[in-house]
Amino acid sequence: MLVRITQQDVVYRYYVKPGHRAYIPDFGVYIQQDQDGKTVYYALSRQLVMFCVERRKAWRMLQSKAGIVNKEYQAQKAILAEVDAGKIPMEVFLANAREILDERIGGGVLAKA
Repeated sequence: MLVRITQQDVVYRYYVKPGHRAYIPDFGVYIQQDQDGKTVYYALSRQLVMFCVERRKAWRMLQSKAGIVNKEYQAQKAILAEVDAGKIPMEVFLANAREILDERIGGGVLAKA
């Protein structure tokens, strides 16, 4: 989900438009965790996803001030530009956003997180 949304999408309130790539359904986002060999799912609220976007922005700003280039951010900007231009079909992007980002990053540490 975090690949699909940027801080600008939050500012312009695209996260509430159902047809937009940045749409965040309220309690429609889930995380998966292994707990004692069993897969457990947790629902996240829209506000929690937006909080994660805000924290990511703060982390990226801190990296920028330290002179560190964030490869994930560069890849995300390129992918979203292609999606918005129509080079990557929306259905493919929504179904495989993380895999597309991992492929662009090149399977580094961020791809495994």
